[in-house]
Parts: sequence; C-alpha cells; structure tokens
Amino acid sequence: MKTLKVVAHRRISTESQDLRMQESADAPYREQHPSNQLVIINEHGVSANKLSIKDRPKMQKLIKMIKNNEVKVLYTFDRSRLFRDFYEANLFLSLCKKHNVKIIFTSSGHQQASDSTLIEGVMNIVGDIEGENIARRSAEARKRFPAQKFGYEKKETKQYIKDSVKSAIIIDFFKELAEVKSVLELDNVLTKYKKLLKKKPDDLLKLATDPFYAGYDLSNGENKLQHVEPYLSLKSFKDLQTKNVMISQYANKKTELLNENTFEPYCGKCEKPMKFKFSVLEDKAWYTCSNQSNHPKILLSTQDLTCVVNRILDKALQELDTSKIIKDSRQYFNNMRKVIHKELSAITRKKEQLRQRIILENDELTNWRDSPTYSELSKLEDMQQQLLKEVNEKEELLLDNKELTILATEYLLKSKQKNLFSLAPMLVERLDIYPGKINITMSRFDYLKHLNNQYVFKGGNLY
Repeated sequence: MKTLKVVAHRRISTESQDLRMQESADAPYREQHPSNQLVIINEHGVSANKLSIKDRPKMQKLIKMIKNNEVKVLYTFDRSRLFRDFYEANLFLSLCKKHNVKIIFTSSGHQQASDSTLIEGVMNIVGDIEGENIARRSAEARKRFPAQKFGYEKKETKQYIKDSVKSAIIIDFFKELAEVKSVLELDNVLTKYKKLLKKKPDDLLKLATDPFYAGYDLSNGENKLQHVEPYLSLKSFKDLQTKNVMISQYANKKTELLNENTFEPYCGKCEKPMKFKFSVLEDKAWYTCSNQSNHPKILLSTQDLTCVVNRILDKALQELDTSKIIKDSRQYFNNMRKVIHKELSAITRKKEQLRQRIILENDELTNWRDSPTYSELSKLEDMQQQLLKEVNEKEELLLDNKELTILATEYLLKSKQKNLFSLAPMLVERLDIYPGKINITMSRFDYLKHLNNQYVFKGGNLY
C-alpha cells in the first residue's frame, strides 16, 4: 500500500526575506511524522501577487502530487503563503477537497481551513484585496528603485548609471524609434535590436514606453528621479510616445489579443486542445484545430467563445442559492466561535499563571515591567486582543448577514467582467467545439440550485 506524504510548504516573496519564522511554526507539526513521510517545499523569491500558479514550479509539483493521491496533509503558515489570487485559491482548495488532503495553517491564531466553499471564498476575497494593496505599494517602489534595470548599473549609493557596454546601442535604439513611420519600419527596428540587445520584441517595446529611461516616474505627475542617469530627455520621451503612436498601439493590441487566450477549448472531433492564434494586423484572435486526417478544419473566434461563456456564467450566477449561504455562514460562525473561545480561555489561564510568577519573582513590585515574564504576558494580551477582534469581525461578516450574499454575488459578477479566465474554470469544466455547436460541461458547485451538468450552444441558443 502506498504511503501518503505530509507536505510542509513555505514561501517568501523575495530572496532577502527569511523562512525561519515559517519553519519554526511548522516544526511541532513536522515532529509528529516520520521523516520518510515528510516532504519540504520551499518557494524562495516567489511573489504570489506577480506570478500565476502555472509560473510557480514548486506549486506545480505540489499539485501534481495531490492529483496523484500522494498527499494526506498540507502544512503552511497561512492562506497568503499559498495564494493571493481569489480564483487560484478556490481552485486549489477544491482540488485538495477532491483528493482528501487536509490543510493545516501553522500560524498562531490563523483561522483553520474548512470544508465550506462559502467561508473559504470569503477568506480568499479578503486575501485577494490585501494582495492587491501589497502589489500596488511594491510596484510603486520598484518604479523608482528597481532591484535591477536593463541598461543600468546600480551603485551602492542607489544611483543608476548607464551600462558602459550597452549604453551606445540603447541610445541608437531610441534614435531609430523616433524615426519610425510605419509598422513595417517598426518591425525592422525591433528585429535589428532584438539581436543587438538580446531582448525580445515585447521587452523592447516596454523599454520604449518606460519613463525610467528618461529619469522620470510619470505614474502620478512628473516626478524627476534624481538618482537616475537618463538615456533621453523627458521631451524626447513624450515625443516618442505621441509621434510614434503605432509603438504603443502595436504593443497594446498584441497584449489585448494575447489576453483573449482565456480558455482551453477542446476539439469535439479529435478531443485534443485547440491551438490559439492571433494577428495584430487583422486585429483578430481565434482557436483552431487542423487535424485534417480526422476532420475538416474547425475554427472559432475568441470573441464568439467569450460570448458563449458569458451566457452560461450569467445563467449559473442567477442560480446562486443565497438562503444556503446564510445558513452555512451562521453554522460556520458558531463552530468558529467555540474554537476561538477555547483559545481565549487557555490564554486567560496562562496570563493568570504569569501574573502569579511576576509577583513571586518581584517581591517589592518596583521593577515588575523589567521581568522577562512581563514580556511574555504582553504577547499573550496582544494575542488575546487579536482573537477578540477576529471573532467580532467574523460575527459582523457571517452571522445572519444578508449583505454577505450581496457581496459574494456582486464580487462574482464584477470578476466575470474583470477576470473571466479565473472565474470560468470554477464553473465550466470543459468546452468541446464542433462545427456549428459547442458542448459545455459544468462543474459541481455547492451553492448553485438548479444548474445542469451539460449544455449545448447551437444557432445562438443554449439548450
């Protein structure tokens, strides 16, 4: 019989951070298992705000183990160590639930994982919002003081000096861009400097639209970066953006088309994933299967597929069972309150023991605040206040709060517009494309009342 593994997962966003706090938090849990059952997964310098799940190799390894039914318990510090993205977090939770993997958070006082789709969804919404705030603040700092910048040497004084090897080529690149008058000329310049600077065309386009090379941060007004040696003047940079509109248009259009690759449809004939293709000049993107040995060519525009998926998601969200959400949230809060009150009682007993020790150790009670025991007492009081704050916040959020259903519904509807790629996999399991019709297989979801497992879209109608 196969021995199931116990995984201790940790993650730090930058190489300068330390894993020791997370290691010490999961140490008592690791000691409960034989070493041959234990798997350590450390993600160093991995930002959950900037990298999606497919760009995190260690997380892909963990997911593969779970899918292969090799894991029984996953220890991690808190929810934010796994994911910052609401949808990725929910998909991962569903995967663990499907394969009977228990998730335990090792951070003191952190609310443990539950089987409730609703509650975990709410917790992940909070994490998503917090992650966006962190990402915004980090992005602002990186704009002015990036860890590395192509074409620059960063000094210990935090001054950015032109790279003596690349500077002449970069200056020529900006000069030639300023003379571009057609898309063909733009392609020629990008092809030339792709070889000279060993940078992808997309990276060269980003370089051409980055005000850092003019020594400015333009995200909120015109802020001159005194610590940056510019490659071109602010006026030349602005002229480059306005005179050569095709540069930004080319880059934006390509990005827009690539972002339309939001699904993974399958060919209904040969059952293989369809290929995504696009054309900037034609302003079109589509999915296609050209397995001509088995069937004629099948082609569907991303625009048409998006319309179909939107239709089915609208239907799904209309079936949201708000009464079940309220019932489950009430029950979950009561269970959670019992756990927290038990922790509060334990803290209260420990505090009383510490107070007695302080009195015994300091007969005159003149320097009692200098006692090491007082520091320990202060930490317990902070922990107690945090738990009280948490239970009050959860009570306001979960207990008979019908605004919760409004929040969940509005969030899902807004996210459908903003991030269709992340919401669709939660509800749509598979899309099979045939000539003239689309078969849609729906995922099971706890809070959808009357949603069928299969739908067919044909002739503009959903069956």
